[in-house]
Amino acid sequence: MKQFKLKEMTLLSLKERRSRKVTFSPTRTVIIGTNETGKSCLIKSIYYTFGAEAHKMHPDWLDAQPISVIRFSVDEEDYVIFRQEKTFALFDNNDDMIGKYIRVSDIGAKLAELFDFQLELRDHQKKIVTPPPAYLFLPFYMDQDVSWQRNWDSFKSLYLPKARLDIINYHTGIRPNQYYQTKNELGILNEGIAVADKEIKLIRGMLNNVKEKLTISDFTVDLEAFQVEITALLAECQILRIDQEDYKTKLSKQFNHKINLDAQLLIVRKTLAETQKDYSYALNKGEDIVPCPTCGAEYENSFAERFGMAQDEQRCYDLILELEEELVTIEADINKLNAKFVESTKTLLEIETQLDRKQGEVKLKDLIESEGKKEVQNLFRQEIAAYSKELEEKIKLRDQLETDLKSLEDKKRGDKIKNLYRGYMKQFLNEVNLPNVRQKSYEKIDSQLSESGSKTPREFMAYYYAILTVMTQYASATFCPLVIDSPNQQAQDKDNLPTLLNFIINRQPKDSQLIMSIEGDHGIDYKADIIRLQEKNHLLQESGYYNDFENIKRYLDAVVGGQRLFY
Repeated sequence: MKQFKLKEMTLLSLKERRSRKVTFSPTRTVIIGTNETGKSCLIKSIYYTFGAEAHKMHPDWLDAQPISVIRFSVDEEDYVIFRQEKTFALFDNNDDMIGKYIRVSDIGAKLAELFDFQLELRDHQKKIVTPPPAYLFLPFYMDQDVSWQRNWDSFKSLYLPKARLDIINYHTGIRPNQYYQTKNELGILNEGIAVADKEIKLIRGMLNNVKEKLTISDFTVDLEAFQVEITALLAECQILRIDQEDYKTKLSKQFNHKINLDAQLLIVRKTLAETQKDYSYALNKGEDIVPCPTCGAEYENSFAERFGMAQDEQRCYDLILELEEELVTIEADINKLNAKFVESTKTLLEIETQLDRKQGEVKLKDLIESEGKKEVQNLFRQEIAAYSKELEEKIKLRDQLETDLKSLEDKKRGDKIKNLYRGYMKQFLNEVNLPNVRQKSYEKIDSQLSESGSKTPREFMAYYYAILTVMTQYASATFCPLVIDSPNQQAQDKDNLPTLLNFIINRQPKDSQLIMSIEGDHGIDYKADIIRLQEKNHLLQESGYYNDFENIKRYLDAVVGGQRLFY
């Protein structure tokens, strides 16, 4: 099983000229601060960067439009992920950009590949999709807003229908990666079987039709009815062509807008390059007066002048990101119009095929006369034989895949995992001073927990750790950092709060990374790196802004440079 570890995160607001950089211990980091110091914003920003959004984000935080940059590793291989609004980018350990993405589904597909997250589920349209990143992180994140009342619900927009049990079965290893690979192959194969079966039925129908025709010494086609059908099809063609002209007009307008935005981006990027050149030149010159490298005029080389250049540079970044957001919207509109144009073209081709078939009916008599009755029947029989052979091979392969699927959904394996979960659950409930919780309330691995009051956080913590401990033995996807936000829920008393916190520390799965936020020390030795947040309503600070900006500038430059944009 792969291990995913967080290394450091930089949050930076170009709008507010503030930033915060934090470094995470590979084993355990505890974020301590009173209410409104930004503990939850910091934690939620981790998942926001990876495309998974918590249920609640403070409006002031969203208004700051922070850029987030996280360095992380997967099995000791370093990566960097960047997010600004809707724009994501992924970099390798040499800081070379792997890709730039504008949709959560795009970055999600790349992260699924990186984290070996091979779960596939059906969406509301019954299409097979890779779930977005939130589904990968679900068992690892306990948020302060929902996770202490409902399990398996740490993120908003968990939109896939009836997915809860599938998610739990996947993460606990009841259904591993190979199960979903086989299930996907089986789905594709069944689609092929349906197509081959449909073709055989169609050809047999045509053969029967020909046989009926051949029993008549001569047959005719109703040319009047034929003409009416042809006229209707031609009228439909005309309507579609009018629609196509409308799509072309709209596409032309949108492409012109896109060209205009591209030109603006080019201008701003050139301005940015010139500003960076001027700033670097002024910074490297120690003199109070420096000559312009272009015209020779002399200028004051003061801090104020250099500060102004730096602000110009940041305004360029702001404008480039704004223009790229607008460009994303325009390109999405172009894609929608183009899809409609392609669909209308497809419909036109289908109508033309119908026209050809109608004309073919008229020519059928000529075909029979030229080829002979027996030859026509033989052609159809050969087609049926070919499709029947293909269908037979596909059915054999399907039977084998169904056998493989049953072995991967081995009941004994499933029962073993569920019994292991129940054993851990009982043990952990005792360790958090809840020995009297009825087994019936947690019997099923997907149980909705039922305790109330101050017992609730301890019961939920026992459940989460029981699931995570099972995952260390049976999960097939990458094991992610455990992130626990504000476990001191429901006003734990002076005895139960230390019990809960010590349980979290002492039962942390082996070789895992834990990041926890809490409002105070509570007399616990966390054996962790401590991050203390002290200023209310100001998670981001002015003091380190320019250093942090310089450190993430190379990622900004790569992103605004427009390299390898994935749609």
